[in-house]
Amino acid sequence: MIQSSASKFKQLCFIVSLVITLSACQALPVNQSNAVVHDEYVNTGDSLPIESITTIDGEVIDLQELGKRKLVILFATWCHDSNNLLNALNSSALLDNDDIEIIAIAREEDTETVTAWRDKRGIKVTLAVDNDRSIYKRFASGGIPRLITIGENNKIIKMNLAEGQQQLDKIVWQ
Repeated sequence: MIQSSASKFKQLCFIVSLVITLSACQALPVNQSNAVVHDEYVNTGDSLPIESITTIDGEVIDLQELGKRKLVILFATWCHDSNNLLNALNSSALLDNDDIEIIAIAREEDTETVTAWRDKRGIKVTLAVDNDRSIYKRFASGGIPRLITIGENNKIIKMNLAEGQQQLDKIVWQ
């Protein structure tokens, strides 16, 4: 059977899009040791570099409020690891803990896209958007999802890249 040029072109486009999709969460090339390296711009003990954020539902959250631990998640709706993380978080006991404020911020996405994504998946985590990457670039040069734990004193405890398996185990509070 002879394939037409159009059919071959469609197959090639499918393969290219599949490769891009599967590697979409990575933003930088791989170095010599096969580990992806991303510059990080916050360290343990730094103050959270965001004062407040408006959720996709229009609520303004004061992220400088003292006395409550915070979990800030940087993610993208198109990223497989981000979807796995938020699905796992959605069914975890962390959402029931009144001592932890959780906010997930979608990188380079708009409110309509994130709202539709949330509603389709039943995500219960508070969500916000970072349309132009202005928030994300305060934390790192690449790599999502990112888990940033912040203590009651608003100092960063840890920032972890949460790719792969057992993502909730990468949440560190001390």
